[in-house]
Amino acid sequence: QRGIPFEMKLPDYEEPVAYGSLTKEQFNTEIEKGMEDIKVGVYSADEVEAEIKREFGI
Repeated sequence: QRGIPFEMKLPDYEEPVAYGSLTKEQFNTEIEKGMEDIKVGVYSADEVEAEIKREFGI
C-alpha cells in the first residue's frame, strides 16, 4: 500500500473575519493579533510562495 508514513490532520477551521460584522473592540483584537504575528515572524501564504519560487527557481 502506498501512502505517507505519518498521520496528517487539517487544523481547526476558523471562519474568516468580515470587517462589517465586527464591533470596534473585536476589530482592535483582530488587528492586535495580526501585529503580534508580525512581531514573532509569522509569514503569509504569499510570502511563503514567493520564497519557494525564489529558492527553487520556479
